[in-house]
Amino acid sequence: MKTSVNYEKLTFHVILRDIVIVVLLICTALLAKAVIEQKRVIAEDERYFSAESTRTFIYANEGDRIYIPDSEYGEIWYAANTDVPLHGLDFSNVREKDGLKGYYEGDTCITKNGIDVSYFQGDIDWERVKAAGIDFAILRVGYRGYETGNITLDSKFHEYAAGAAAAGIETGAYFFSQAVSIEEAAEEAKFVMDEIQGYSMTYPVVFDWEPIGGDTSRTTDVPVRTLNSCARVFCNALARGGYIPMVYTNRRMGLVRFDPSEIAGFDMWIADYREETYYPYSFAIWQYASDGQVDGIDTPVDLNMSFIDYTKVRR
Repeated sequence: MKTSVNYEKLTFHVILRDIVIVVLLICTALLAKAVIEQKRVIAEDERYFSAESTRTFIYANEGDRIYIPDSEYGEIWYAANTDVPLHGLDFSNVREKDGLKGYYEGDTCITKNGIDVSYFQGDIDWERVKAAGIDFAILRVGYRGYETGNITLDSKFHEYAAGAAAAGIETGAYFFSQAVSIEEAAEEAKFVMDEIQGYSMTYPVVFDWEPIGGDTSRTTDVPVRTLNSCARVFCNALARGGYIPMVYTNRRMGLVRFDPSEIAGFDMWIADYREETYYPYSFAIWQYASDGQVDGIDTPVDLNMSFIDYTKVRR
């Protein structure tokens, strides 16, 4: 019996040793996999940082004022935010080629050409759009009605997403929001993510909230604080979903309705159809025309330049 007990103890120790060895091997393999993944991530970051290394951020000083010409009120001056980076762009570096504008450093265009479209553009020949020099397209996923508050899918979104991808055009998406609460903003974000899943959205997914005039508009009295909270809720949800969030606005609303310091963590898309924008803070995409002409699209279309090549941004 004693020998049997010793044998059982020995067998137990051997089994325990083997289990420890297996666990150590598994841990080693997992550690090696983690190291390889970390190296891959670092390499992607270096590729992105290399692409972004020429960006220099400057800030306003205490007491600085921002001048905005306004067609309704004339000259308007705002106190500058000292904690939000200025764009620092020299608009004399903007040049036009083949009907598309770009920002140049020397003889090199450093921006990407883009359009944004909805069902208003009708049928689009994406191959011709690509051949016309368009690098990216931001597609409307849908909208919330300003009277009813109902969410509606853009009837052309899925057709556009498939067609642009087949033509080799990078895509992003936007939702025309009329959210009046953070709950509605969260609902819009979920709707967008449900519709865009399965598509490779390399460009941003955008919160586009615009004021609608008239007595029937449900958004007329939305407070500034609520609007900024809606933008943050929408964008944070998209970021958690693995997408690049962005806020769309024009130069005046970007200063009057949005608080730049509240949404400074998100990339901005600014609409301004002047020769240069008076929006002073950093932005990633400039919508510089609403009446552009692009081969393959029969209607006027918004034209954009992106200062970031989002294909190099790691999500």
